[in-house]
Amino acid sequence: MGALISSFFQTGGHLLSSSVSDNTRRLVLALLEEMRSKEATHIHWSAIESYLVQIPKGENILSVMGPDNYNLLQRAISFNCVELVRWVLSRGCDVNRGVCSLPLHIAALQGNEEIVELLLKHGARVDSEARMCFPGPHNQVCELCNSVGASASTDRYSERLQSAEYYAIDGDHANILELLLAQGEDSWLPWQQKRPLLHLACERGAWNCVRFLVAERSEELNQCYDEYYPIHQAALQDKKFLELLIQCGAEVTARTTTQQLTVLHVVLLLSKKSAEETLSVLRVLQEHGCRELINEPDSLGNTPLHVLIVRYALEESRYGYQDPRPWTKWDMLHLVRYLLQSGAGPSINRQGNSALACVLRHVRDWEFRYELLDMLLQSGGDPNCVGRDGSAPLMVCLVPLINKDPLHCLSHTKKVFYLNSVRLLCRHGANPNCRSRSNLTPLHVLVFTASEYITLNRENDKESAFAFISQLLTILLQHGLDPNAHLSQRTQHILLALLDLVQNARQPTDLDYVCTLTLALLVHGADPNVQISSSEPIICHSQSSVFLKKASNQVLCYFIQLVNTKTELLGDSEERFARFIRLYYDTMDHRVLYGCLKGALANMAMVPLHAKVAKVLHSLYSQPRSLKQIARIGIYKALGRRVAVTVNKLNLPGPLKEYLLFEWTP
Repeated sequence: MGALISSFFQTGGHLLSSSVSDNTRRLVLALLEEMRSKEATHIHWSAIESYLVQIPKGENILSVMGPDNYNLLQRAISFNCVELVRWVLSRGCDVNRGVCSLPLHIAALQGNEEIVELLLKHGARVDSEARMCFPGPHNQVCELCNSVGASASTDRYSERLQSAEYYAIDGDHANILELLLAQGEDSWLPWQQKRPLLHLACERGAWNCVRFLVAERSEELNQCYDEYYPIHQAALQDKKFLELLIQCGAEVTARTTTQQLTVLHVVLLLSKKSAEETLSVLRVLQEHGCRELINEPDSLGNTPLHVLIVRYALEESRYGYQDPRPWTKWDMLHLVRYLLQSGAGPSINRQGNSALACVLRHVRDWEFRYELLDMLLQSGGDPNCVGRDGSAPLMVCLVPLINKDPLHCLSHTKKVFYLNSVRLLCRHGANPNCRSRSNLTPLHVLVFTASEYITLNRENDKESAFAFISQLLTILLQHGLDPNAHLSQRTQHILLALLDLVQNARQPTDLDYVCTLTLALLVHGADPNVQISSSEPIICHSQSSVFLKKASNQVLCYFIQLVNTKTELLGDSEERFARFIRLYYDTMDHRVLYGCLKGALANMAMVPLHAKVAKVLHSLYSQPRSLKQIARIGIYKALGRRVAVTVNKLNLPGPLKEYLLFEWTP
């Protein structure tokens, strides 16, 4: 309070009249207009003095504002006109009064030491805080904004209320900062905490101020302020900032308070450097004690490698921006390779946080995604590491087919790299029979995806989608996908689940897609003889009672019952439904097959068959299999029905191999 009273009487502002004469107002406005329209080099003191000699003493000339709402003292400081500043101060004005852009703040920002000394001599307070609107339009939150015709500034930087020391750092004027600190020490009480100026200087890239403060305030080198240490902020600036702090004793192992970020995390996630500069900073950190932190996770379990992947994803999502220049995929690969060579764990550091899954979740470019996966897997990444959501990387890769990646929107190149990524994961040991926490498997994903695309009206999109699904299914089957795994309570087997596609089919050509998927499953070990109980019971009669019993039939029986009711699928001249029936005819065991055909024909009295269906069934039932077909069935069973995997190991001619594969082509 004493300092405020002393400052009040020192400035002499209380002696000035609050009113200003019209003549004085006219003269000050004319001078402001001339100063605003000309540069400092084009206006001489003689021209200024011609206005000043006409202004009487005892009037508060600082209350006169120009059209931009800035007064004469503010303009004088911006012109570095020491004589004009001295003249204004001699009139006894209050230099601490103002809504924004205080005179001392402008002088500290511009770095004029003589003007700063003058202002301090006339009572300017070092600890006064205000925003800086000068020299542009006033900020939209400033009180003087609404009274100006010009548009308001939207610069968020000018919203901060700061003291003169902060503005000296913004201008990177170490001599001004030293002067202000010396002035501030006189009024600083021992129990008051000093402002962490080194942290601020590092944050704002003030090199001269940093060099001054590391010597003047060395105790701030390892002081945490607002979550971060000075070294975290220095790492975001030019490399010389980091080297200076390390040389002066800053700890490179410091972590942020809440997120537990190391310097490596901060550099890779927050810095706006080029890839070359980032790599140079990483080398400096590695040489000075950060090599042991290469696999240290933050509070969420993210290591520097995970952070680097997320950083690229952020760069990728801001495609098109130029400042700073975004990293290219080759920059990213170079940085990932450097981290891996430095000992970064490519698989997992903390349970449930796999770098592989991080790539699959965040990186959009499938070509680059493939390159990253290849690099991580070759460096020892575990493709079966379960993430926080209970999903292995393979499931993370496949699930977007259901949720957000419509196949008809994917280009041919994206589909190729999608398939290559799945193949790469499987080749390095990914389990194609993995289950997510919600009990979802790759088979579920494929069935759901096929169910969505069977109803498409655009034939070209449907054809390309099912070609992709068929290729994806083949890759998984070739790497150990179990086609006989229990699918769900309703559709217990994948072959029965494919009949849902028949249910949703709209035209006979849709049966070709179902046949293609069914054949791929059959040549990779799916059991065509599997007996499946229906979910709905049937009424059975005996001599003494009537009871309910669940029906149990083969997939072929269910198909015959289904296609018999879908007359729109029976009208084509090629009889595509018959191809599906013959597919099971060629692969089922003799006894099971003919029992199924006999049962279907025997039920014609209760459930009449369509003429075309009845004709095909009579033809197959009345004619026994040929010797060639019987031999194929024998070989098919002997190879465990996995002819697609084992037939190439047999020393057989090409046409015979094709016959054993039921003319299936991968």
